Amino acid sequence: MLKLGDTDPRLVQKLGGLAARAVEHALASGLSWDQAILAFGVAGKAIAANAASQGSGTPEECAARAERRLKEGMDRSADVLKAYLS
Repeated sequence: MLKLGDTDPRLVQKLGGLAARAVEHALASGLSWDQAILAFGVAGKAIAANAASQGSGTPEECAARAERRLKEGMDRSADVLKAYLS
């Protein structure tokens, strides 16, 4: 199961579903795994830029938070994806 502490189970389901779709698209893209990871970083920066434009902070603050959250995600278990990808 995706380990997210006391996170609401509905949020865990949404996160797992989005992650599974991202993995499926990455595998089908023809990119190497290394290139796909780079694309996720670029996507994170683009999402942060959008958040900044909507008033969530400066572009630098949002990019720094995105980087922290990407690293947090790397510390989580990906076991939940087995259910989505099987």
